[in-house]
Amino acid sequence: MDNSMELEAYKAELAREILMSNSRQLLDKVKMVLHGESSVNINTVKEDCVPYTPRTKSEVLDDLKEACEEARLIREGKAKGISAEDLLNEL
Repeated sequence: MDNSMELEAYKAELAREILMSNSRQLLDKVKMVLHGESSVNINTVKEDCVPYTPRTKSEVLDDLKEACEEARLIREGKAKGISAEDLLNEL
């Protein structure tokens, strides 16, 4: 019983990820794999991913300073923040 609940949760998570995708290429590959039309390797789906490049300490500190300044302006009413819903949609 526990395994079937885990499977259902996994299927729901996968469905959410597919529905959130804006990549036509990724969706076409998923469809091909589901219909058995291709022997697409799972690793080929990640073609569109940008390779990770580490950031320097100064880049991270600059971003933190910018974020703190933006937060200060929002608190003072000099800038407008975004709603929690918009923030979640961006993620």
